[in-house]
Amino acid sequence: MKKMFMALLALILTINILFAEGSSPKREFRAVWLSTVNNIDWPKSKYDSDSKKQSDLKNYLIKLKDSGCNAVLMQVRCACDAMYKSDIEPWSYWFSGTQGKGPNIEWDPLTFAVEEAHKLGMELHAWVNPYRAVVSPSSINNSGYIASSHVTKQHPDWILKFSSVYILDPGLPEVRDYISDVLMDIVNRYDIDGLHMDDYFYPYSGITTEDTATFSYDPRGFENIHDWRRDNINLLVEGIMDSIKNVKPWVKWGISPFGIYKPGVPEGISGMNAYSTLYCDPIAWLANQTVDYITPQCYWAFGGGQDYGKLIPWWAEQAYYYGRHFYPGQAMYRVKDSNWDRDEIPRQIQLNRETEHCDGSVFFTAHSFYDNTKNSTDSLRLSYYKYPALWPIMNWKDSIPPAAPQNAHLNIANDGSKTLTWDAPAYIDPIDSAYAYVIYRAPYPLDDLSDMSNAKDIQFHQDHIFKDDAEGMYYYGITSLDRYKLESPIAKTDHPFVELLQPFYADASLPKDLQLKWRNKEGATRFTMEIASSTDFSTPLQQYTMSDTVRDVDLNYQTSYYWRVKADNTVYWSPTWLFSTQLPPQVQTLAPFAYLEGVDLDPVLTWKSFEDASSYELQIARDEAMSNLLVNESSISDTSWQLN
Repeated sequence: MKKMFMALLALILTINILFAEGSSPKREFRAVWLSTVNNIDWPKSKYDSDSKKQSDLKNYLIKLKDSGCNAVLMQVRCACDAMYKSDIEPWSYWFSGTQGKGPNIEWDPLTFAVEEAHKLGMELHAWVNPYRAVVSPSSINNSGYIASSHVTKQHPDWILKFSSVYILDPGLPEVRDYISDVLMDIVNRYDIDGLHMDDYFYPYSGITTEDTATFSYDPRGFENIHDWRRDNINLLVEGIMDSIKNVKPWVKWGISPFGIYKPGVPEGISGMNAYSTLYCDPIAWLANQTVDYITPQCYWAFGGGQDYGKLIPWWAEQAYYYGRHFYPGQAMYRVKDSNWDRDEIPRQIQLNRETEHCDGSVFFTAHSFYDNTKNSTDSLRLSYYKYPALWPIMNWKDSIPPAAPQNAHLNIANDGSKTLTWDAPAYIDPIDSAYAYVIYRAPYPLDDLSDMSNAKDIQFHQDHIFKDDAEGMYYYGITSLDRYKLESPIAKTDHPFVELLQPFYADASLPKDLQLKWRNKEGATRFTMEIASSTDFSTPLQQYTMSDTVRDVDLNYQTSYYWRVKADNTVYWSPTWLFSTQLPPQVQTLAPFAYLEGVDLDPVLTWKSFEDASSYELQIARDEAMSNLLVNESSISDTSWQLN
């Protein structure tokens, strides 16, 4: 016997379903490597004019900001050279086509990049290669490739030569001192937010006996040359950390090692053994706390012997165990590969966010954001990075937030545009002064700052002004950030409108009979309250003028509403709030009874009348899941219907 199932719905109105945005972290490192070696990203050509180089660099920063990034790691030292004014090393070959030749006009690319990034509310980290001296040994005799002032010419005894690369000998104390001098010159002279070192330690091609003389001369008590090599790297890393802490402790010090620590770690991972090939030991840096963060270059997809899904949780746990940050390096450049799914990067970001103690991402490389292959950049701009994020807090550096801004004030012009102004907070220690500000705006009181959709601007400058052309009224507030990016309490502005109280903004599933409340406004004698089905209030569904600050209303089920209030002593309406009412109760069926057999082929279906229902919808199907509908009737005005 065939069975039929019936569903009845009280049909009131067609409703708009409001989908909430996915959660966006309050703090997340969202960075991009801006590569200069071989002109990968910038300058686009080493022969470009200075004005074009400036314009291209500025546009890169704007592009990355528009994509939702909050930090740029700019490569300023590719091969013992400089993409900035240096008295120690020559201008980079990739800046002008001649090593040692700088700009034709007076400008410093690193100063320019720092200033432009800060204008956009972004961090700028100087990215350096520690040991690489010559990228292409086969080009060493080419005109302009190596300057006479280059370290290979000045100190040839410091150089280890391989067919693929020349490097500074990590085992020489004078080399460590030299690199430290170069890096600290950058830290001391530039307002950078971080110093970043990449993975070029000992060569990827491997090393055999090239440094045995150095080891024999100064083994420092080591009997094993392999341990000695790792310690050479560790000594440099530790020395840089100590030097930074002594002069600018807020500058972040991070390294991006190869993405695999050792084969088999974690279980199932295979690949190059960076521990014994490059002689880098990031676990030692973490354990000794000689870095602030690590960015292992996890340039692989999910699955296989280099499974992104296995590497990320393992690295995150190591960093957390030793009290440091972990921002994985991700291969945006590989999105163009045919074997990379278009959702690979989004899936990786999802895993990053789901993995406890993974604090962000760093993407290689910047030009991929212009390529937007497989809409990879759009997925960031429109979804994952739709709202801004502050930077993760390094509480081992500082834990005392700055004071809130003073004298926050909102001025509203005749055209409705708004200008927010404030003064810097007071401080005792300069390190606790305000370095940046975050401006928040919302249609409801700013009591919870975790929702970054309300963060409308992040300012590194000290103009103390924010202009807003958004229509309607809002609540505004400002917080201070110190150099460590710790955030102050919020300084709220006064507002000229009535404060709504209940139902709260975006409340859902409310009874259709409810009470609207708002706060009394000083000096007001009467209030106008409006309810509408759209935000323009062109045709209000209900409108009342009263002296009370509460109103009982009777609305429809399963409907979204907007409401606002204005006092008689102000021209400004309150911010518009929305809410929605609950589904109607279930309709009670009367006949035929449930599971009744032998029913006529043309039965009359009846149900109990439902208060306030204007019509009903009837569905009949062969399956209980109601997936195969035989009848789908709407707008039935009666409480019965005959099946023919």
